[in-house]
Amino acid sequence: MNFHQLSYFTKVAETKSITRAAEELLVTQPAVSKQIRALEDELGERLFDRIGKKVFLTRAGEVLYAHAEKILRSVREAATAVKDLSTECSGALVIGASDHISLHRLPDVLKAYITSHPRVDLKLRCHRSETVLDMVGRNLVDIGVITLPQTVDHIISKVVWNDPMSLVFPRGHSLEGLKSIRLRDTSGYGMILPETGAATRKTINEAFARKKLAPKVNMEVAYIETIKVLVKVGLGISILPDTAVEDEVRAGNLIRRTVADARFSRNLGAVYRKDKFLSRPAKEFLKLLDKYSTAR
Repeated sequence: MNFHQLSYFTKVAETKSITRAAEELLVTQPAVSKQIRALEDELGERLFDRIGKKVFLTRAGEVLYAHAEKILRSVREAATAVKDLSTECSGALVIGASDHISLHRLPDVLKAYITSHPRVDLKLRCHRSETVLDMVGRNLVDIGVITLPQTVDHIISKVVWNDPMSLVFPRGHSLEGLKSIRLRDTSGYGMILPETGAATRKTINEAFARKKLAPKVNMEVAYIETIKVLVKVGLGISILPDTAVEDEVRAGNLIRRTVADARFSRNLGAVYRKDKFLSRPAKEFLKLLDKYSTAR
């Protein structure tokens, strides 16, 4: 059993096709088949069932794949560790971030990082926080920067920013006339909130529940920037991060008010797998987040 055999084996397992595996490995199909046969002969077990044009792992193949993936990852991490000994930080780094954080928290961080480490190939993937968390779990991104969830067993999370939120409504709304707004004052108005299951939505629901109230939800929307636009045109009120509405409040398009008997706040921060090998580019990114942290 050697490195090439394991590489070919895992590629076939992931693509479910010897032809596709050969294309991605930039070798011939017979070369891949030969290595797979040699591996099966050495182990004395069939590793794939061939059904039509696709191949599927046998039970023995599933067991080998679990170990092969760890072995190949260790080899890649060893190569990265040696490369990281160089004086200049370089390599690839894939960051996943929520759209809100990408717009309102990360621009200065990314600019400082790219300026300090110009040889790092930095890629940014923008999705909902829940999607990014899933991508971190599946090792599709190195680090996620998201609205932090409750504790997840295989994930390390680190608070970077405390993100206060406030009641937001359009200018001229009847709530504007109240000197002090309590949570029950909002219960008669339709709200536009993040989708059920989102960490921010849970925070809002919990604040209402503590007062034995429930928000009157007219719309559920995935993205904060979209909610902001809908509130601005008068389709409802919402609870939004202060950083997301600064420009609109300053321009007079939205009114932002605190709620006298409720506090809305969430934590934003970095997440990565507990078993994740952190390359030098990843470590440097986490160090930079510390410098921008408001959670100290």
